[in-house]
Amino acid sequence: MAETKFPVLLATNVLGLLPAPALMRATILLTRRLGRTHPRLFRALAAHKPCTIGIEPTDLRHRFVLRFGGRPVSLVPTSTLEQSLNACVRGRLATLVGLLEGRLDSDALFFSREIIITGDMEAVVSLRNALDRETVNVFKAATTLFGPGERAARRVALMLERRLAAAHQRLTMGHEALHAARREEHPVTANCERVEAELQALRMRMAKIEAQTRRRNPIGAVT
Repeated sequence: MAETKFPVLLATNVLGLLPAPALMRATILLTRRLGRTHPRLFRALAAHKPCTIGIEPTDLRHRFVLRFGGRPVSLVPTSTLEQSLNACVRGRLATLVGLLEGRLDSDALFFSREIIITGDMEAVVSLRNALDRETVNVFKAATTLFGPGERAARRVALMLERRLAAAHQRLTMGHEALHAARREEHPVTANCERVEAELQALRMRMAKIEAQTRRRNPIGAVT
């Protein structure tokens, strides 16, 4: 649904600014909410063998560690990923959320290198299979944390997302126009440099001719 589409620009900016304690609290609350709204998913993950997967959004400074199997599901933000991971999934935030929500084809993303998976592929496939049986909406789950203010929070978030998207588009267009202008400047600069070199060569040639003329007709010579 359009009204619950994940606002990736807003999320990227907010998550980039959140200090670690606030992000930890928000992640715990969101995980609990998803556990209540998707109990079958969390039971399936808990029944899996113990597994730890690193989640690395390439456009955020934060990393996340997902643990499931033989324990309650947990998602913990961290500044660096530990070495004892079963697997690691790396990609842009929008891509990772799209995978979580089942909107994107993980195989296509993997072969196009939009996501990079390292480590135990079986663990990642098990996670994907569990997610494929559910319809997860991260944005809707996040806004329900505002309680009675859920609808207002959703409207404000979508309004900010539209404004950020418009600003991003203007910035992109300005950047492209600047590059186009620079590309047009290069031929002009090259032509100016060539003309300057030709003028310099012409000056040297004229000076040489003048010197030869003076040697042939010295000043004060009798004609």
